[in-house]
Amino acid sequence: MTPFERFDSRVRLRVAAAVASVALHLGLILFVAFSGGRHEGIHESDTPLTQLVFLDEPVAGRREGSETGPIEAQLPAPVPELPRIEEDVPGTPPPGELPEEAIAQVEPDPATMPAPIETVEEQPVPPVPDDQPSTFVMTPAERSALEHRLARLAQDAAKNPQSTIKWEQNGRQFSAALIMQKASDGVEFDRVIAEVSAEDQGRQLTTHIRLKRLSFSHFTQMIDRWDPSVQMHDDEIIGRFHVNSSFNLLYDRSSTPRFMGKVTTASKGFNAQANSHRRDSEVFKGGIETSAGRIDLPEEVQPFAWGSRKDDAVVHECQNDTEIRFFPDGSYSWRDRVTGDRQYRNEPSDQPVYFMGTQKAAFFVQGVVRGKVLVYSPQRITIEGKLVYARDPRKDRDSTDYLGLVSRGVVDIAGPGATGPGDLDVQAAIFAGRRFVVTNIDQPRTATLRIYGSLAAGSVSASEPRYGMKVEYDPRLERLRPPGFPSTDRFAAEEWDGVWNEARDGVTSTL
Repeated sequence: MTPFERFDSRVRLRVAAAVASVALHLGLILFVAFSGGRHEGIHESDTPLTQLVFLDEPVAGRREGSETGPIEAQLPAPVPELPRIEEDVPGTPPPGELPEEAIAQVEPDPATMPAPIETVEEQPVPPVPDDQPSTFVMTPAERSALEHRLARLAQDAAKNPQSTIKWEQNGRQFSAALIMQKASDGVEFDRVIAEVSAEDQGRQLTTHIRLKRLSFSHFTQMIDRWDPSVQMHDDEIIGRFHVNSSFNLLYDRSSTPRFMGKVTTASKGFNAQANSHRRDSEVFKGGIETSAGRIDLPEEVQPFAWGSRKDDAVVHECQNDTEIRFFPDGSYSWRDRVTGDRQYRNEPSDQPVYFMGTQKAAFFVQGVVRGKVLVYSPQRITIEGKLVYARDPRKDRDSTDYLGLVSRGVVDIAGPGATGPGDLDVQAAIFAGRRFVVTNIDQPRTATLRIYGSLAAGSVSASEPRYGMKVEYDPRLERLRPPGFPSTDRFAAEEWDGVWNEARDGVTSTL
């Protein structure tokens, strides 16, 4: 069997036709080449070289084997264009011997070439050492117990610049090295730095705590002895409230006292007269803690006992009763009520300003305060009118205005003849060693006494019906205090993450 016999009849016919066509064209070419003439058409004597044969449809469509559908016509694939080969031109030197001018013409222009891709070598990641010290977060109970113990130890450290204490708790050995850091100026706080070490299952653990001495300006209201004849009625305290004794409350249908922060008392409870039912949660929004520790008032409240006196501080000493008026631009005036002498300072100072009363000198104050000012009297300070900051810290967070009113005796609110009718605003931290008093309380109820800052006193008088009282804490007093403002003997943790750091080979993890 020849190879063609493998194809079906249709394919054989097509192949035969193609071969005949090629032979015909080749013959014509040879005939023309050898005859050298033209021949148009076919003469009767010419013998045809090919014969066109028509096939019947059944024969054309027949295919042995399986039946298939008609074959779709396909366009011939495009023939790729071959590169043109230039013939060597006589006289052209070989490529390696081109003149420099020609080379310059064919070399690419660096300005038009794309910038090379810069590759950055990947830096190896240093391996984590296996001996990296570990850290352990304390449980809330452990953290609270250690914090309370250190706060008590810091009170002793305040008397000893540097001390080390050891103790045992729950089978573990503890030691604490405490270093006292005195305030650098009158607006800062004393601090104690404590480094605590503990042994736990053969591991040596350490932690560092910074504790801050609390100033009396840290409390919204702090009272030493509650006056049994005084009841809190239409009062609102926004912030921490502490009293060293029991205190009295009055609930009725018209109003009730409201404590928006935590209340602590060294007593076992409080006394309440209720003309209407009130739940404790309605009154003590921040909760109440009874039998808390006492916060004793200091024996000395003179400002320079609580802060160093800087050479550039502005100090005015007054021997007689003196009126002080503050102005928004930072200037102020003062007048001696005995001699009538008046003085005026119109140069605002960035340094603390102290008014120091001597012997029995009292001060009478009002106005708009700019800067850091403290007014101290051994006897009495009377607020005769609105006393506010030039830059209200509730609106201006960058306000650096601070006012402290400190009296070893009384701080009082003058009568309506001096303050005028209506509400009275006082922005200051107030310390009255003996008593804070609102005078002429029998006036018809018309206004509210609003204190923004803090109020600490040996005791307080009633304010109603003249005033309902609202005392709101100034949160800036957490960071700074008015110059030389008295401090408590209490300490509290200021910066601490509550984490133990394991020591290995004398190295501890970063704090």
